[in-house]
Amino acid sequence: MRSLRAHVMPLTNCVFTKSGDRFITGSYDRICKLWDTASGAELLSLSGHQNVVYALAFNNPFGDKIATGSFDKTAKIWDAQSGKCHHTLRGHTQEVVCVAFNPQSTAVATGSMDSLGILWDVRTGDEIRKLRVTFNSQGSLLLTSSSDKTARLWDTSSGCCTQVLEGHHDEIFGSAFSYEGEYIATASKDNTVNLWIEASRQ
Repeated sequence: MRSLRAHVMPLTNCVFTKSGDRFITGSYDRICKLWDTASGAELLSLSGHQNVVYALAFNNPFGDKIATGSFDKTAKIWDAQSGKCHHTLRGHTQEVVCVAFNPQSTAVATGSMDSLGILWDVRTGDEIRKLRVTFNSQGSLLLTSSSDKTARLWDTSSGCCTQVLEGHHDEIFGSAFSYEGEYIATASKDNTVNLWIEASRQ
């Protein structure tokens, strides 16, 4: 076992590359650091966030990019070799608490306390799509609504999509369960509200 004095303030997270040869740490000191696993040597110090660095991700299996999410309401994409910040991703109104790359490393998703998930283009840093998130009263289903004109129901225990709600002709700005969860309402830029019956109750 090796113990590293990684940061001057408490740590929030740590993530390995797929091969395990390197790992990253985030901290309340607003910095993300890259480390060599075998030697424990610090390889990079990524600074630029204005608040706690809370969420971390490598673009595995490649391991050449790092995503960080912060309480400063932004996420950043970094070069894992040089430490250069490629993009600062702005769009959330609350703390960014999770980040994840897709397997192809073409997109990165951010999740925030503002109940939004945003999908970003890794190459350009542009926003691809917003996902608005809400739970049913039992917490067993997650409802997301998107600029792709659909809403989706997800089983929180399996992570699987159980139903796709299609019918709007423009971006969905918001969605909600009724209190008992038997109905779903979706509000769209197409000037309509659609009412749906949750599939398991039909």
